[in-house]
Amino acid sequence: MISLILMILGMVVVTWGARIAPVLMPRLTLPPSALRILNCVPAAVLSALIAEPILNPVASNGSFLQPSVLAAVLCLIMGLIGMPMLLTVIIGMASFWLLGMWV
Repeated sequence: MISLILMILGMVVVTWGARIAPVLMPRLTLPPSALRILNCVPAAVLSALIAEPILNPVASNGSFLQPSVLAAVLCLIMGLIGMPMLLTVIIGMASFWLLGMWV
């Protein structure tokens, strides 16, 4: 129980710290290389959240003809050709929903 409380408190401190840092350090400017890395964080987090259920053979019943896999392939292709992330996510969600009705 103590470890759970400490973990929650740690998450509170990290979240609060990330939100209050710009207020405490308004003149801090990051180098362009750090900004490029930070621009990749949303895509990396979204990929990490989505990859496990798609690539897990138990969740996909061992078949690649699952709506989640087909929608992920469509999103991958859209990302590789340079579509905006928001449009890719919206089309991916719509394709997952539509494929779920047919497959």
